Amino acid sequence: MRYGKQLGIAITYVMMAVLILACGSTGSNQASGSNPAPTPPPASTPTSDSAASGTKETTAAPQGNRIIKHDLGETTIQGTPQRIVVLELGFIDALLDVGLKPLGVADDNKPNLIVEDALKKIEGYTAVGMRAQPSLEKIKVLNPDLIIADTDRHKNVYAELSKIAPTLSLKNLNANYQETLDAAATIGIAVGKKSEMDKVLETHKAKLKALQSKAAGIKKSVLLIGNTDTEMTVRHAEFFSSQLLSTIGFNYLLNNNSKFGTVDRNVKMTIEQLLELDPDIVILMSGDIDKKDKDGNRPVHKDPLWQELKAVKTKQMFDVDRYAWSLRRSVQGANVMLDQTEKEILKLK
Repeated sequence: MRYGKQLGIAITYVMMAVLILACGSTGSNQASGSNPAPTPPPASTPTSDSAASGTKETTAAPQGNRIIKHDLGETTIQGTPQRIVVLELGFIDALLDVGLKPLGVADDNKPNLIVEDALKKIEGYTAVGMRAQPSLEKIKVLNPDLIIADTDRHKNVYAELSKIAPTLSLKNLNANYQETLDAAATIGIAVGKKSEMDKVLETHKAKLKALQSKAAGIKKSVLLIGNTDTEMTVRHAEFFSSQLLSTIGFNYLLNNNSKFGTVDRNVKMTIEQLLELDPDIVILMSGDIDKKDKDGNRPVHKDPLWQELKAVKTKQMFDVDRYAWSLRRSVQGANVMLDQTEKEILKLK
């Protein structure tokens, strides 16, 4: 009896101990739930470029691959080209227009072929030989990530150039005015600078429109003449400078001229033929190769037939820089022509 009473008391103590332990455990859990550990501060918010790329870099992610259509096919360009080689002079301006500089230039080993303002901006470039026959070895050493070639000059070496780097083939040597603008637009897309090039083209077109408005109603005929030493070379109607003059509003006398309609760039002409056309305005493009006396006159100026030209009699003969008006086939080259035409040839203020 006494033993049973003692056993009951012992069992009671055990149950009370278990209950106390259980309550203590529950209390500990509740305390943990009511006072959670502090949440670590969030990492710094990435820039929009970083968020898009999924990296912590704050610089813009490289642009994706682009397939560029050009005269000799399609070329895939990865990222944004920086090491660019150009094989015609007009392509220099296209790069400068969007804030880039060519690493290599085919300049015929004559830097003076490049107009002075552009030459200063690309100081330090590497010459890669002749425009007609650039040095593949020199180009390869530069390890370019883009080559811009001329369709007419370089179509036979396009495959070899493409083995060195992605290569675009565009018209420049024989490009007309519109083809020059189109090439600039293509280059802008190729180097990932479309918006920048669009602004350059829009500014040029506004400049052209303003001059067209001022020149409205002036239907003067004009011809562009290059060399005169042995025979005269007159630029054809589809040449870059000639077409721009027509676009301004001049009557370029070789437009729709069946006699000279099949010539691509230069028309060989005698003084007799020039006198037969007898333009209102003659624009002489001069360079280092032209023979001139100390007063700047060419031998042809002494020819009696030359003196019979209407443009000579009315003092509408103008001398311009051949490098600017012929070799600089670019948007900036066109802008120079517009400025000089307005200030000197049309005498519009």
